[in-house]
Amino acid sequence: MQNKFDYPKALEMFVQMSSHYGDYTFTEKEFESGLPQMLLNCLDTVLTEKNNMQAALDFNNQAIGQFLNGVGETRLADVCYQLTNIPIILEDLGFNYLYSIGLDPELARQYSRSLKKNNLDGYNHIKLTELIEKQQIVELVQSDEHKRLIAPMVSRGKSVGYCSFINTSFNEVDWLKMKQLCLIGSVSNYNKETILDTELKLNIKGGLLEDMINNRLNPVILFKRARYIGVDLGKEYQFLVLKGDPNFYPNGKDPIGGMDLIEVLSRYFMDRNLNILISEDSQNIAALMPVDLFSKNDINVDKFIRKLLCFLKEKYPNIPFKIGMSSRSKSLEDIPILYNEALISLNMNHHQKEIMYFDDLGAVGILFRAGKIDDIRHFCNKMLSKLLEYDRGKESELTKTLYYYIKSGQNIGKTAKIMNLSIGGLRYRVKKIGEILEADIHDLQTSYQLFLALQSGIILGDLKIE
Repeated sequence: MQNKFDYPKALEMFVQMSSHYGDYTFTEKEFESGLPQMLLNCLDTVLTEKNNMQAALDFNNQAIGQFLNGVGETRLADVCYQLTNIPIILEDLGFNYLYSIGLDPELARQYSRSLKKNNLDGYNHIKLTELIEKQQIVELVQSDEHKRLIAPMVSRGKSVGYCSFINTSFNEVDWLKMKQLCLIGSVSNYNKETILDTELKLNIKGGLLEDMINNRLNPVILFKRARYIGVDLGKEYQFLVLKGDPNFYPNGKDPIGGMDLIEVLSRYFMDRNLNILISEDSQNIAALMPVDLFSKNDINVDKFIRKLLCFLKEKYPNIPFKIGMSSRSKSLEDIPILYNEALISLNMNHHQKEIMYFDDLGAVGILFRAGKIDDIRHFCNKMLSKLLEYDRGKESELTKTLYYYIKSGQNIGKTAKIMNLSIGGLRYRVKKIGEILEADIHDLQTSYQLFLALQSGIILGDLKIE
């Protein structure tokens, strides 16, 4: 060594370097005699650090790749579990269970319940305070069976939820991976909120669509404004109206990521290169569907709507979504009419149908589009009031029987099967219905008016039949 290096200088440098790896009180002679072992120890430490950094870098590269593909928090958790094989729990700001991967959901919910602040000992209480107030990653010992490595999910400097690794112990690489996971998740949240600010909070699209629905702008101005925000209105139009459970978002927001339903829907369209106009009111979300745009992207509208509904049901499995679809028109002046058609379809009380098309309503759809609600309800009462009063007094199902009888083409056998009645029992009911209504229900014109009244009552919500 002395032939190649200035030994005292190299020794001095090594002493300085070694101070990072331990507290050494050796004399120079002692240090020189133990130098080979010290070098080996330092080399082993450096190699360990290198391997840790490489493992964290590999994880970061793969997770970043998934983020760039547009995965959300739950999908990012799934990817992380595949890369680490460490179970993960996502919780909201109150440490309420939201999602887990690698754990039985019920067990994960138990872990979430046990994390409430007032149930923790002094040490864990301090750590949890550091997590909440200082947004620091902390390690908690919750039981003899498991520990938590828990970090905040941050958006614009504020915590929006928490992510936890669940394991018996954690090493340095686990800490590095958790830091990377939280960083990527925070960037994802920021990216979503930026899009929300620039496109949805300004409500440019929603405002334009509301102007169209209320017929406040002429077609020339509509096309100019739509072109300004990058929306191709095309030449043929169809309206979609979506209804979910208004109680789903108690605070108006999805617990993690700050994405409410209209934002989720808007993102779904944009991810498929469908830049369309979307608006919402207190109950429904409306979307104007340019048929030309779908054709340009080789997308079948009906298949797209079914896939959209499947996506929403998978994302929010406890929410009963319904969709109403209007007919199609090649005139922008028909937009208010199309919107009304979609609402009528949405309100058609078919429990078996999650997607209802206005074209499937036939004549009753035209009746609702052209008439006033009070006039339609008066027509229904005029045609059916005697039968409804009889059903209420006797707790019978003659109104329901009449509906299925006419709908089945007055086929006795088919109707009996639907109503789970004998042929004789059904014949008695049909005769009784005619007597109560004082009408020949087999007459084509009479039966047509009765069926129109029955369908209208269903749409109005006055009749609970299907």
